[in-house]
Parts: sequence; C-alpha cells; structure tokens
Amino acid sequence: MYRLIRTLLVIATLLSFVSSVKGQVQDEELVKLELPPIEVLFESARNSAMVEFYNLRQEGEELVLKTERRRWLSYISIQGSYQYGIMGINSYYDGGIEMAPVYQYTVNDQLWYNIGATLRVPLDQVFDRKNRIRRQKLKIDETLKERDLWHDEQKMKIVEQYAKAKQMFNVLRFVYDLVIETQSYFEIAQKDFIAGRGTSQELSVARGQLSQSQVQLENVKAELTIALYKLEILSNYKIMN
Repeated sequence: MYRLIRTLLVIATLLSFVSSVKGQVQDEELVKLELPPIEVLFESARNSAMVEFYNLRQEGEELVLKTERRRWLSYISIQGSYQYGIMGINSYYDGGIEMAPVYQYTVNDQLWYNIGATLRVPLDQVFDRKNRIRRQKLKIDETLKERDLWHDEQKMKIVEQYAKAKQMFNVLRFVYDLVIETQSYFEIAQKDFIAGRGTSQELSVARGQLSQSQVQLENVKAELTIALYKLEILSNYKIMN
C-alpha cells in the first residue's frame, strides 16, 4: 500500500512538474517585460481618437473662418443678358405712273447683350465683420486649448498608471522568486518523502507554502495585467503581446 502511494505520488510529481514548467515560461515572459519610456506613451497619446476629434473640429472651424473672410463677395451681384436674332424689314417704293412700284425685303442679323453689376452693402455686417472673424479665431484657439488640456489630463493619468505598473512589476518579481524558492523546497520534500527520508507532514507543509505563493503570484499577475491594459488604453500604445 505504501509503495502504491509512492508510485502515485511520483506520477503526480511528474505531471505537476510539466505543468509548472509551462507556467514558469509564461511567468518569465511577463517578468522580463519592460515598460517603454513614459515619454513614448505621452507622444503616442497624441494619436488617440480624442485628439483626432479635436483636430477635425479645428479643421471645421478654420473652414468657417475662410467662409467668413469671403463673405464680402455676397455684397456684389453681377447680371448679364445676351440675345441673338434675325430681323426682316419689308419696304415699298412707288415712283409714280411711269415707274412700277418696287418691293424690297431686307434681312439683318441682330445681337443684343447687357452686362451690369449691383453693389449692396449691409452696414451692420460690414462694421461687425472684424468681430465675427475674431470670434471665429477664438473658437479655433478654444479647440486647441481643449485638446492640450485633454492631453495634459491624459498624461497625468498615464503617470499614475505607469507608477502603479512599475510597482506591480517589482511585486511580481519578488513573488516570482518566492514561487521558484518554494517550488524547489517542495520538490526536495517530495524526493525525501519518496526516498523515505521525509515525513508526510513536512511534505504537506512544503505543498502548502507552494500553493500559497502560487496564489499570490496569480493575484499579482491579474493586477499587473489590468494595470497594463489600462495603460495601453490611456496611451494608445501596445505594451503586451
């Protein structure tokens, strides 16, 4: 019976070892992950959808400004007309008794055209033109200020999330080393128990320490993953593969 238990324990140890190796490979990739310089994240945030929205609004306001500057053209209207036709004239000449009457039909081309311009100046719009242009320029400046303010607020959020991710990386490396240490201790306890040099109580203690460190590692990985995803969203920069 005791030999059967040891055999099952060996099989369980091998399966646990394979699973732990796969998990350690993934953990090592996360531990070795390096955050980009924070300036890179600041610059990448300028390519976000919100900045694009402000740029489009600025472009629209500038088009309105161009229209406002050309509004004076509406004060002038130009008219023109053009006509072409053929005019026929019948004429009659009576030379008296000795001469026969003469009938004559004359055809002439006729061309008529007329060009004119009208100037209508609304004085209220003329005197307010400078103010309208100024107001439109202020709208453009307001859009640019809103964009810069949004980017500054985004940078503050990036700083906070960046610091949190840095802290979580330090915790991850500490807990990862702890897992490696408890894993080694557990493997030694397993070998000692199989060889008859250790007790089941020692093995149970080693397994409990390993399980506790693995739970801590998973919790830290989850918090770090959330922090990194938030940082990606804030900065519009891909960090994790």
